[in-house]
Amino acid sequence: MLKSKETEHYKVLYLKYAPMLLCFAKKFIDEHFVEDIVHDVFMRLWDKQIFRLPEPEVKKILYAAVRNACIDHLRRLKLERRFVDHHAIQLKLDELDFFKSSESIFMQNDLMALILKYIEELSEKKQQIFRMSYLEQMKASEIAKDLNLSVRTVENQLYRTLLILRKKIPAAFIYLFIFFKI
Repeated sequence: MLKSKETEHYKVLYLKYAPMLLCFAKKFIDEHFVEDIVHDVFMRLWDKQIFRLPEPEVKKILYAAVRNACIDHLRRLKLERRFVDHHAIQLKLDELDFFKSSESIFMQNDLMALILKYIEELSEKKQQIFRMSYLEQMKASEIAKDLNLSVRTVENQLYRTLLILRKKIPAAFIYLFIFFKI
């Protein structure tokens, strides 16, 4: 009986404060992540039994926890972007190093065929995203809208696809820059 009473109290708090916390978090975080952040805060609230405190204290704790979760999310995003940007620059440097070799011009057709072969070995979703981006010259936001995905998911899929291709055909990877203007 005590458990059901606690669960009901928790549910009342969730229904009362979740909409306000969602609106608060949307001011700072992409709306695709807001629900997860607020839900995680409520799960931690449940785990720590904070809902047993007086309601004004719970409200303060909820807002502080959502605020901190938003800060953590933004810091993680900043770090991820810095990592991706670093790798994009490194790929461009690799491209410039590759052009030192004059024999590369003679291998273009074979390498392009090899690249297309490996692209066809990718999962259907990765293929679709890759083709939309590099063959149809669509932006990540356009692809995300067309495929009903988040922009971040599209960017991650493209990045992972490029890593896969780079591992399979390191010497030919630079041709992606030539033919697809990465």
